[in-house]
Amino acid sequence: MHQPYLSPFNPNDFERPAEFYLAPPAEEYQEPERDITFGKVLWHLLLLALTAVTTTIMGAIFLGGFTVGMMFSFTLLMILGAHEMGHYLAARLYGVRATLPYFLPAPLGVGTFGAFIKMKSAIPNKRALFDIGIAGPLAGFVFIIPAAIIGLYFADPAVGAIGGGDGLVFHDPLLFRAIAKVLGVPRDIQANPIWLASWVGCLVTSLNLLPVGQLDGGHVVYAAFGARWHWIIARVIYVGVIALTVVSYFWDGWMGWAVYVVILTFMLRVGHPRVMDEDESLGFGRKIVTAIGLLVFLLCFMPAPVTF
Repeated sequence: MHQPYLSPFNPNDFERPAEFYLAPPAEEYQEPERDITFGKVLWHLLLLALTAVTTTIMGAIFLGGFTVGMMFSFTLLMILGAHEMGHYLAARLYGVRATLPYFLPAPLGVGTFGAFIKMKSAIPNKRALFDIGIAGPLAGFVFIIPAAIIGLYFADPAVGAIGGGDGLVFHDPLLFRAIAKVLGVPRDIQANPIWLASWVGCLVTSLNLLPVGQLDGGHVVYAAFGARWHWIIARVIYVGVIALTVVSYFWDGWMGWAVYVVILTFMLRVGHPRVMDEDESLGFGRKIVTAIGLLVFLLCFMPAPVTF
């Protein structure tokens, strides 16, 4: 039986055939065909409602008020929802069965662990995989831009620490710095709900675009460069994130990357399912979109998102 990633860092693995770097065929994950039922839709709506409650509560606690909590929740859920619907609609376009978005409420932090969809059938070719993978980050980014503009335009100058906590400082991604420079916004500002929601959206987008496993970036790299390079690039990024964890801790006191190292470790072991047509070329247009995806990652990425 095929076993993916038996020895994740064995140099001899580079000489093995490309099939070694693949998880079992996607058909093995396929579930029996089921129609969308009323009960399933209610379950998705219930998770969305619970996430709206938790994000509103955490936004109100963090920013100081129920109204601003609702604004934070609405903006963040719009960004996350756009991201997941980008995946969902692209999957449906190619006839790939996929669930509606699952929103994950959380009692701490920003009130959510994010959202995801689950694909339940084989992906026909690399073009479909690429489009499904990149559609989410690009759709979410389209909503992040106006939210960031509004949040920065109406931001007040900072008084002490940003965000209202003792010593808590948020670091802006390149996107925010560019917008702030165009708008003439001061470097240090007070967090507001729209700004914070777009900031969280940037963080989620950049983490999803890391080219590891079955993250969005992993789908894109697999489709663009193939299984072997997906295997190699994932491990280079994994080592890079470990190094970043150490540097960011001693430089800025940020420990968040340690959690992501654990997540990436799991993803390296899971592997990436095959597509039905492994040989199809993406074409020039999708190579341009690959560069756009890299640009989105660079605009959203923050080496040390928060310091204390």
